[in-house]
Amino acid sequence: MAELLLEILSEEIPARMQLRAVTDLRRIFADQLTTYGLTFENCQTFVTPRRLVVVIDGLPTQTPDISEERRGPRVNSPDKAIQGFLDSVSCELKDLEKRKTKKGEFYFISVEKKGQQTSDILTELIEAVILQLP
Repeated sequence: MAELLLEILSEEIPARMQLRAVTDLRRIFADQLTTYGLTFENCQTFVTPRRLVVVIDGLPTQTPDISEERRGPRVNSPDKAIQGFLDSVSCELKDLEKRKTKKGEFYFISVEKKGQQTSDILTELIEAVILQLP
């Protein structure tokens, strides 16, 4: 597990705004970590008149691999709809599985998504956090 320390320097933050700033930073950072699929053990924030600090403990080194099942069009759908689904999941018709549901017979496929390195995600995540700070 890794640790992240981010220090944001700023102009003078008035005393009446410091508590709100540090609360917003904690909330926004936790939301963004969840959005990007990163778990963490602890999120601490600190504030001084000229800086905001966030410390995230227990970050994984990469996001987990995800296997998701996607439902495609009905089996008797137009070829254009089926081809659009095949293009969206980057596979061929032989890779799809036909399954009956309450609403009819549909194509299904299991899509595997490889996990990303946390270090690759953090630059985009930190930028999103800073842009959301009031």
